[in-house]
Amino acid sequence: MSEALRLLAPDPAGALWLGWLLAFILFGDFSRLTGPRNRALLGLLMLSPLLARIFGFNDAVGSRLAAWVFTAVYVMTGTIAVWAAVLALRPTVAVWRPNLDHAALRALVAALVVLNAVVVFGQPPDDAGYYTNLGAQRWMETGTLPYGDPLLKGPDAPAYGAAATYGPVLYAAHVPFQLLLGATRNRPDLNPKGPSYVRPPVMATQLACFTFYVVGLVALYAVVRRFADTSLALGAVALFASSPYVLGLGGSREVITGLPFISHIAPSAVMLAALALVSRPTIAGSLLAIAAGILFFPVFVFPLWLGWMIAHRAGAVRFTAGFLATGVAIAAFVVLFTHAPPGTRAVSLFLESTLEHQEGVGPKAYGASQFGFWGTHPNLAAFWQTPLFGGTSLFKPTFIVYAMLAIAAFFIPLARPRSIVQLAALTAMLTAAVQLWKTHAAGSYVEWYYPFLIVALLLAGQDARSPARA
Repeated sequence: MSEALRLLAPDPAGALWLGWLLAFILFGDFSRLTGPRNRALLGLLMLSPLLARIFGFNDAVGSRLAAWVFTAVYVMTGTIAVWAAVLALRPTVAVWRPNLDHAALRALVAALVVLNAVVVFGQPPDDAGYYTNLGAQRWMETGTLPYGDPLLKGPDAPAYGAAATYGPVLYAAHVPFQLLLGATRNRPDLNPKGPSYVRPPVMATQLACFTFYVVGLVALYAVVRRFADTSLALGAVALFASSPYVLGLGGSREVITGLPFISHIAPSAVMLAALALVSRPTIAGSLLAIAAGILFFPVFVFPLWLGWMIAHRAGAVRFTAGFLATGVAIAAFVVLFTHAPPGTRAVSLFLESTLEHQEGVGPKAYGASQFGFWGTHPNLAAFWQTPLFGGTSLFKPTFIVYAMLAIAAFFIPLARPRSIVQLAALTAMLTAAVQLWKTHAAGSYVEWYYPFLIVALLLAGQDARSPARA
């Protein structure tokens, strides 16, 4: 079945053509080719040609161009962050209306969801999905989360410790699907790199990813429908579902974006659910904490959302309570299920496996990756990506600057309280800007900010005013 579906899944070139074509069919302004809508669509899609075959720049010939390509990706990502900030402070007056009628939009969304399912189930999950699936199975076998599993940590573990580097909620999300599919439970002492170890079925992570994705689509529809009409909401879903970033870009055999990567899809899906429920601040806060429990970066939007809640008198105390209560529960879950060896602590193992594996420069850590802007610019990285003191990546100048931006975002809604457009746009700003700190594949996590940018653009001309109240 998967092989048959794989034949139907678009390759990066197909994703590029399909994404660009449908974006302009949906929202292109054919009466003013240089009008604001067309310029905005070009802005949404401008990264896609660079990401389409970016793996090719690692080979012997293409590597000469790698620094230029990664520089362009980095600069464009920074430009998108600035664009999102401008949208928040000075929303455009362009009115977005789909070019298709309601019936055509419904048919298109249905067809795109089927195509999205083909992409998920017709391609093997890449990296994050494969290894979180493995980490979840080992957790069920050993009783400890991967952060305390010596066979999943360190340079000698599968993929140099990739199975121990993701959020606890992401591991937990795989467990129901593994149980549903009857995943094998190996002996706890069996090495997962050994030939006798039975890996979990890849469909478990495919089902988990598609479930998150559907949650995100429903939430995106609900956000836009709340402030506009059904047609614009369907148009927003179609624009996201047909995106080349979602369909997958990167190379002829593997991709760097899209539905094969649960780490690209799941966090923003839960954040979209939080945005859809922003009028229920306790639930919104809890969902934002759950998103951070999947892949951590959503924690940086908490100050922004808190400032917005305060400015709109929309239940800031309940939002904070929901976020903190859920965050404490997730932290307790990590401590309870991370069995630290004598002389170590669960919290230090967690940080070592996640943050320092992602951004540190130890053996095979992603922070030493040459696949990205910082890896191809070692002279710049020698200052900006080197801790000012100590050994933790939290003291890198890039992170310090980003943390200051996240804190400053708290004050923007207080100074200029606006609609849901502001919250979505500033969320897009922060989730794009976090990639300027990130080392490995920086700028490729487009799905983190893309749906929020769509919300900010499509609703900017609707004069939306948030009905959220305490």
